[in-house]
Amino acid sequence: MRLWRYRDAVLSLTLLNLRLRYNNTLIGAAWSLVNPLFFTLIFTFVFTVLLPNATPDFPIFVLSALLAWNYFQAAVLNAAISVTNGRGLVLKIAFPRAVLPAAAVLTELVTFCLALGAVLVLLYLTGRGLGAGLLAVPLLVVLLTCLAGGLGMIFAALNVYLRDTQEFLSVFMFGWFFMTPIIYSLEAIPPERLIAGVSARALIQLVNPLSPLISAFRQAIYERRLPDLELIGASALAAAIFLGIGALIFGRASRRFAESL
Repeated sequence: MRLWRYRDAVLSLTLLNLRLRYNNTLIGAAWSLVNPLFFTLIFTFVFTVLLPNATPDFPIFVLSALLAWNYFQAAVLNAAISVTNGRGLVLKIAFPRAVLPAAAVLTELVTFCLALGAVLVLLYLTGRGLGAGLLAVPLLVVLLTCLAGGLGMIFAALNVYLRDTQEFLSVFMFGWFFMTPIIYSLEAIPPERLIAGVSARALIQLVNPLSPLISAFRQAIYERRLPDLELIGASALAAAIFLGIGALIFGRASRRFAESL
């Protein structure tokens, strides 16, 4: 509730972030679409030319998940460094410190929505259509934002006291990418494939809070249908848990930010 009273500050900081990001660029916000399209082309070349697979419309298969991943990754990474980068504000101005990670996540949300909107329009114009899954996209975006915001606050608090956090995150995200069903689907993992005696498919679903959300995005955009209720339920549970934990940790840690910056 306190953060809501400072919504104007969050919005102003978000707009400032966007202006700084795209200032003096030739194509501006279009860069938000260039990154996922480029990596989609790379993955398509690797997994259709070098390592052929039978997945139909493989570029859309990858892009439907990669867009969500790019948003999540950027939101968590930028939220994690938002307090240390905003050291001048923290030391000079009294305001809820949660404004900083909130603005970082909102900045990435705007970028993500622009890219997602462009992709959906492109799919429609090329005749593929959108389907009933489009109705679930707003809910999935909200859940993804809550999950990213919760994790972002946790890492932002840790990064104030241990600057290795941001370096660790950069490395960890690389591994997390491959442990998330982005360039593959969970169904493609053989049921008999085991990790430490546990089904690899079940293990990814159990330990990766992002897995059900990515799968839900793929069902909504690639398969053009409403995501399975169990995916939405698991996504909502993960988002609520991490948002609650993040708010609690950040709220307690923020009382001593000024002493540690």
